[in-house]
Amino acid sequence: MKLLADQNVHRRVVLRLRDAGYDVEFILETMPGRLDEQILARPDIGELVFITGDKGFGRWIFDLGLPRPLSILYSRLPQPDWADTADRLLRILEEGVAPGQMITITKDGERTKPFPLGASNG
Repeated sequence: MKLLADQNVHRRVVLRLRDAGYDVEFILETMPGRLDEQILARPDIGELVFITGDKGFGRWIFDLGLPRPLSILYSRLPQPDWADTADRLLRILEEGVAPGQMITITKDGERTKPFPLGASNG
């Protein structure tokens, strides 16, 4: 499973995921400054688990029908708390991320919302 970390993900979270053995592409390193629509237009987006702190991606997929990644891990945890964010992401990834869903991570837990029926997978 390949992960794509949005540019708003803390660099230490990315490093922690990589240290755990995950293949993580960090947009800040490979596509800095790209717009959300440009990220979703990648030809390989449907093969990637996307990690972001930007709620706008839900709107692009759920409301506007833009191509979607394999799944989205959307963190609503505070940026300075990168260690907790990394721990939570690692636990979710170890448990397995089913395709076709957005997992929202909050201080109180996680909630899952399936992508709309007929949503384009990349």
